[in-house]
Amino acid sequence: MPQFDFTTYSSQIFWFSICFAALYLTMHCVVLPRITSIINGRKNVIDGDLLLANELDKKMALIRTKTDSLRQEAGQKYQSQLEEAAKKAAKQREKSIEELKEKFDKITHKSRQELKDFIEESQAKNEAAAQNLVQIIKAKIFS
Repeated sequence: MPQFDFTTYSSQIFWFSICFAALYLTMHCVVLPRITSIINGRKNVIDGDLLLANELDKKMALIRTKTDSLRQEAGQKYQSQLEEAAKKAAKQREKSIEELKEKFDKITHKSRQELKDFIEESQAKNEAAAQNLVQIIKAKIFS
């Protein structure tokens, strides 16, 4: 078997050393620096993305606080506008009720006056008719 031949060991060790040294130098000088630069580039990109993400997160937190405060302000304005509208409606209702009461009082007073005038007129007509009737009866009795 040629693997166990001691005379070929020195040449195998020599070529193994040359190949190992060539592969080691190639890996150390060419491949590993490229891999290192790729890893460093990826790390830089990831770190930049993380910084950007943190900045965006801070901006989002600020925006959330601003929107919350704006939402609260809008809610307060809405409530105050509702209260104002309710007050205006109540005032308008009270004003309308007062106007209706005044109109009702005027109409009632006018109706009572018309009834009073009608009653007086009816009484006057009744008295005139009674006097006329009395005169007719007197005329028939005495004639």
